[in-house]
Amino acid sequence: MKSIHYDAEGDILSVTFVEATGQKHTGVELTDQIVLYYNPETAKPLQLVVLSYGALVQASRRSPLRLDGLARAPLKVRATVTALLQSAPLAAFFQLVETEGMTLPTSRLHEVFVPTMLQTVAAA
Repeated sequence: MKSIHYDAEGDILSVTFVEATGQKHTGVELTDQIVLYYNPETAKPLQLVVLSYGALVQASRRSPLRLDGLARAPLKVRATVTALLQSAPLAAFFQLVETEGMTLPTSRLHEVFVPTMLQTVAAA
């Protein structure tokens, strides 16, 4: 992971996995508040931006977040992004949840990452 930035005032989490400069990249809106940027040629995550991070973590404790944006994406994009969400490093942030009777992808956000990852980055 290249960098993690949490803006407590704006409650925005931004995680950069690989610098996107010079790379092809595309953004997928997973929800209104979560955007994942990845390289479509290599299927590698580049950046994750989560608005209202604290509120989303709390909400996902009560019930899984509906990844409505991902559900609207083309089938190939949906398959690629779902695989990314289930693999490192994104699996550290997301837990995909199967919800009976629900056709949309759902997820829980892990809350431990802001302090834990910031400490890890600071130590590196």
